[in-house]
Amino acid sequence: MKWHWPALVLGLAAIGTLGTFGITHSENMWPQVADQQIGASEWNMFGTGPSHDAVIENGPNQNLSVQWTRQFSQPLMQPSVVRGVVYVGGIGNKPAVYAIDAKTGKTLWKTDVNNQVMTTPVVHNGIVFVGSGNHNFPISHVPQYGVQIIRGSGSSAIYALDARTGAILWKHETQGEDMPTFVYANHLVYVANGSDELLALSPLTGQTVWKLSLPSYVSMSSPTIVGNMMYFGGTHPAAIYAINLQTHQVQWMHTLPHPLGGSDDVPPAAADGMIYFDYVQQVHNEPHEVVYALNAQNGHTVWTVDEGAGTIPVGPNGGPRDETGIPTIYGNRLYVSSPLTDSFYAFNLQTGALDFRVHFKSQMTQGPVIYQGVCYVGDVHGNFYAINATTGKIQGKLHFQGAFMPSTPVLVGQTLFIGDKAGQFMAIPLSEFAF
Repeated sequence: MKWHWPALVLGLAAIGTLGTFGITHSENMWPQVADQQIGASEWNMFGTGPSHDAVIENGPNQNLSVQWTRQFSQPLMQPSVVRGVVYVGGIGNKPAVYAIDAKTGKTLWKTDVNNQVMTTPVVHNGIVFVGSGNHNFPISHVPQYGVQIIRGSGSSAIYALDARTGAILWKHETQGEDMPTFVYANHLVYVANGSDELLALSPLTGQTVWKLSLPSYVSMSSPTIVGNMMYFGGTHPAAIYAINLQTHQVQWMHTLPHPLGGSDDVPPAAADGMIYFDYVQQVHNEPHEVVYALNAQNGHTVWTVDEGAGTIPVGPNGGPRDETGIPTIYGNRLYVSSPLTDSFYAFNLQTGALDFRVHFKSQMTQGPVIYQGVCYVGDVHGNFYAINATTGKIQGKLHFQGAFMPSTPVLVGQTLFIGDKAGQFMAIPLSEFAF
């Protein structure tokens, strides 16, 4: 990205943070422990790309094997690992963003924010972009069809933090939550959120470059970009959106039938001209989990598979919560967990044919990482599995104190980075699994 000096100086001077930005030399943009041989050089979208398989194995990363566990005062949600540093946000009563040394687990800095952080931190050119917000609805916006619905109670905002120090460079407040992971592309930060809008912001100042009003709100459906097209899901109405980033308009909108939830929570995966997601719909008066493949150009349905009926999970307040899994693409298969059927599936990308199904005794809301033919994924009982990506056979299992949340682990070389609901954040060598 090229630095636009006039905008940078004006924007940062306006909020008094020019002295903390550290732009004179590129090495000053990162913490002192920064190591270009560990993790990605930048992190621009959910799961590092349209496949959602957050595996960093290039060059020296292939040999990284570290082990540590750190206890935090709150659960840490979705990590990114960039230049030897784990960036991750918390969802406790005093939410914060953390930078952690990937080699040792030492906390490098902590920055308090105004609400829960469920985004994967997007990291680019020494700036960490995160969003704050929660699942709740303001009393004035309890969901009703036919009226605009804002999701997220309390304060919500988009933050830009100094990757080296954690200092807040700018803060863009929004009416609704900012829970989906952002996308950095075209020298802009794109945000789909609970305010029924898509924002394109300047990464240097946080100012709105353009925005698009949407019929739906977006909860956790982190956008995926392929070329000049962006894809994400919303609800009320339940739909998948394709946004043309050149025209700033909706290219197509695929409305989903008989929705019961989840369309606004699933980050669509993409490959070979197709978009993949799942959601919960009513079939014969029962909730069913259904996986979809759409044509990326026109939104037409290519195939659907009914994963089966089950009970919709509920959150602490009794409402539906975490009812869909995160789709991941590896090779010629789509992998997805179903919280309704307590199962893990592998489907053929082109036809939707079921390659295997593994049934568990607990819900799985996490998306897997897949490496050298093995899927790594956790459940809500604290079990973390190694599953053969071809046969579905369980090759190893570890147990941890807390539930694994609707997020994705990150694999760097031979080490998994992941947090649980009990506030533990861990670096786990693959050698811990018994194959």
